[in-house]
Amino acid sequence: MTKAQEIANVQNDIVLTGLRHRTTIVGITLCVLAMYGSVFVVNPTERANVRRFGTVQYHTPLASGLHFKIPMLDTVDRLQVSLTTLHVPDFDVMTVDNQKVTLSINYNFTIPDNAVNHILYEVGRSGDFDTDSSVLPVVKDRTARVFAGQNMVTVNANREKIQENVEHSVSEAIREIFGIQAHSLQISAITPSPAFMQSNELAVKAKNDAVAAENQKRTVQYQADQSVIKAQGAADAAIQNARGRAQSVLLEAEANKQKLVLEGQGQAARIRAEIEPFGAPDKYIQYLQALAVTKWNGQQPQIVAGSGGSLNVVVPMPTMSSSAVTGSK
Repeated sequence: MTKAQEIANVQNDIVLTGLRHRTTIVGITLCVLAMYGSVFVVNPTERANVRRFGTVQYHTPLASGLHFKIPMLDTVDRLQVSLTTLHVPDFDVMTVDNQKVTLSINYNFTIPDNAVNHILYEVGRSGDFDTDSSVLPVVKDRTARVFAGQNMVTVNANREKIQENVEHSVSEAIREIFGIQAHSLQISAITPSPAFMQSNELAVKAKNDAVAAENQKRTVQYQADQSVIKAQGAADAAIQNARGRAQSVLLEAEANKQKLVLEGQGQAARIRAEIEPFGAPDKYIQYLQALAVTKWNGQQPQIVAGSGGSLNVVVPMPTMSSSAVTGSK
């Protein structure tokens, strides 16, 4: 063997050795890739299943943990089953009185294990559950149905009842269609249309103006009533004063009358007592005349009475009534 042949053989051995090493590296690489592609991990918040040539491999969804598959033949489908909050974009609904209302809604739900395969392979495209395209239309439709029976004027007053009805309607529909377990629904905002707000503000203003006018009317009426009451009180007071004065005059006149009667009775009693020892008024008069003669001082009397030439002394005496004289007899 010539030297050139030896060199050629060495070169060939080197090439063959390099090819073997490359083949080994490729084989190892392929094995690693095959091993990496044959395992997958399901997170605690997920459930999964495997499709092979379009056929679902497991009747029960795979729980969290490490699982195996055939590389390039199997496709892993995943679904989040933990508590999910769906933020429904603002949308408009109509009330029974044709008023537009804009709503903001949040919907919380979970997916039970027995609904995973149904949602993955019987709703929408296989293995691809789109919450927005699947659940949102149902939420909006059931909400719109509830608001269609409401009057905009009473929405705020009935808000708690309306939310309860919406939550019940949406939850029942989502459960029947998708098997999803509802947890809560919140209507975070109910916004009436600008036209309704303006008309409502005008109505409130008109009501406030009416209340103010009524209050003013009541104030004026109260003042008028107070004036009437005051005038009536003054009139009653004047009447009472007049009655008091009249009663006072009557009482004073009655008292004077009673005084005169009593004084007359006293004088009559005194005269009867003075006449009684003489037996008759004539004798009492003679006694008074005799008494006057004995006390005469010789001066001309101030009062004289009589006829002819004879003078009779007249002694002033209290006037006696006929009853007093008769009583003495």
